[in-house]
Amino acid sequence: MSFRRNPIIAVILVAFALGFTVSGADQRGGFVDLCAFTGANLTDHFLGLYCLNDATEVFSYNYTWINLDYCVGNNAGTLVSYENGAYSGTCTNCTIAHDATLELTCSCWDMDNHHVTSTLDLNGTIYDADGSAACYAHKGNKTWEP
Repeated sequence: MSFRRNPIIAVILVAFALGFTVSGADQRGGFVDLCAFTGANLTDHFLGLYCLNDATEVFSYNYTWINLDYCVGNNAGTLVSYENGAYSGTCTNCTIAHDATLELTCSCWDMDNHHVTSTLDLNGTIYDADGSAACYAHKGNKTWEP
């Protein structure tokens, strides 16, 4: 089969060569450069942190919080980036840890009805949308103070 005869295959190969991916996760990610995640906190399934707004005349951080159920799911005991994943219904004892990135760790039910520990790097899931933490099409709330 020739690529000239099947242009769709040629386009797919070019897309992969350029680094495009096909996945359910939001590919924007990268919030660690624009959010002060070292002050992040997790209350129930809401993540709160400071993110940089786009108003260059103000150029400051907004306190933002987002419901991680919009961003994270439980896939057979493994935390995954998944729109409207509602992980909190099957995961407990969740914590966040931050060093060079921000990680969510929970105890989640697997397919054998056991709790297993799983960790997800939120930098590939959450992004800064003008001072709001966001994932997929969901934007979190923002205020000037927590």
